[in-house]
Amino acid sequence: MAAPTTGTSWDGYVSGWSNSHDGYDPRHAGPLLRKWLRAAFTVSGVLARLGARPAYAMTVAAACAVLVPVIAARGGSWPALAVPVLTLGLAADTVGQTLAVLLGRTSRIGSFYRTMLDRMSEVCWLVALGALGAQQTLLLACGAMVWLHEYIRARAGAVGLRAAGSATIGDRPTRAWLTLLSLLLAAAATAQVGPDLAAGVVTMVLVLWFSLAVLGLGQLLTVVRKVLT
Repeated sequence: MAAPTTGTSWDGYVSGWSNSHDGYDPRHAGPLLRKWLRAAFTVSGVLARLGARPAYAMTVAAACAVLVPVIAARGGSWPALAVPVLTLGLAADTVGQTLAVLLGRTSRIGSFYRTMLDRMSEVCWLVALGALGAQQTLLLACGAMVWLHEYIRARAGAVGLRAAGSATIGDRPTRAWLTLLSLLLAAAATAQVGPDLAAGVVTMVLVLWFSLAVLGLGQLLTVVRKVLT
């Protein structure tokens, strides 16, 4: 378990984050991710001083994930209301990781729980898209690609591939953006035409999801082959 870093500078926090994320340095990330993590760093610093714990944030993230399909299934304009709930869940997930670093509570069991939460959240996202009328076979195919992608990454990590070097175009951030896009487009399509158009639009976004997942899988296998051989 890492030493507490509450009250440290951004650079001190980055060092703690890097140690708990296989050497990944957020300072080398894209501008959007850097801003996201800086915001999480600021919010988490306040929450840590108020006595918040990583488990609190994980609970919020889990609750938001479950609420997404419940809200989206109501149809009409409700899928648009699921967007801020999903965004809050993503933010809570990041804040939970940040709190763990700031409070020195990073651990293998915490990483395991976070991984399980990530996969559970993605199942909820797919359930939400299914409730909006997405083609069922395509839903299952996207779910299978997520499982295969993360399984290969986990097995490669077990034999020495660092997660920081295995990022692909089909990773969780892409899935999150596509889910948010699907929810917004479904609400707009329902308002303009009806649920049939919403189902078609969501299915088309899932085609993009699946296509990027295939490309990402190809990227991942290429990296695994290069690193492990």
